[in-house]
Amino acid sequence: MRNSLIYAVCVASILGFSGMSAEPNDWPHELSIRQFKIHCDFELRDSRELTSQLDSLTRSVEELLRITSERKPVHIVLFETSAAYERYMHNYFPKLPARRAIFIQDRGPGMLFTHWHDDVQTDLRHEVTHALLNEQSAPLPLWLDEGLAEYFEVAEEQRFDANPYLDEVAELARAGVVPSLLQLEAIDQLENFENTQYRDSWAWIHFLLHRTHETRMLLVDYLQRCRAGDQQLEFSRQLVKVLPKLNAEFQQHFTSLVDKNSK
Repeated sequence: MRNSLIYAVCVASILGFSGMSAEPNDWPHELSIRQFKIHCDFELRDSRELTSQLDSLTRSVEELLRITSERKPVHIVLFETSAAYERYMHNYFPKLPARRAIFIQDRGPGMLFTHWHDDVQTDLRHEVTHALLNEQSAPLPLWLDEGLAEYFEVAEEQRFDANPYLDEVAELARAGVVPSLLQLEAIDQLENFENTQYRDSWAWIHFLLHRTHETRMLLVDYLQRCRAGDQQLEFSRQLVKVLPKLNAEFQQHFTSLVDKNSK
């Protein structure tokens, strides 16, 4: 199950916010790591790993995408059990789809909700990526937002040649199947974004970041303009001007990467 960025209007009582001041009342355990405000219903045995992960992810996102975080507060709410998490979400967000982890961007601070489990670090990297990318009011195209979150959700040493999607994407590319970026751009509702679209969005992000310096900078410039709310051509139309033989480039990128790994 993929994780999600959700835009929603949230009531002031969420997180125990008092009035409109957005100051959370005390949770049993709380700590601050840079702009991240952590609220837990249990005691973290060791916060050093969480601190390291948040610092490393923030640095990676900023450096690779050449963005500067505004360090706006992001509230991360961690529940000890899935039952407590589901009960809380059902109480405050009964209309939202069930997700193992979710980031909610309102007009106020971003809010990330999840529960502690074996793969919680993956979920946190995914949702925190959403938080870092969506500090501005202008929403990102869904394929771009989710593709980047999928890219950064794995550990740093896995991002280039060890993502779980890699073998499947390469196998499809070897068979001549290249996902349609145009079709991905047309999806603007999260409920229409399925596992295949998450995989394909990741594939395009990986291709753009690692194919050439020119493709990476095209993505970086596009992202910056999206975050600023600037009008621009659809990314697929920009990309084909840079790479006229786009499908062949995509296929070669992934098949050669897997072939290199197998040697």
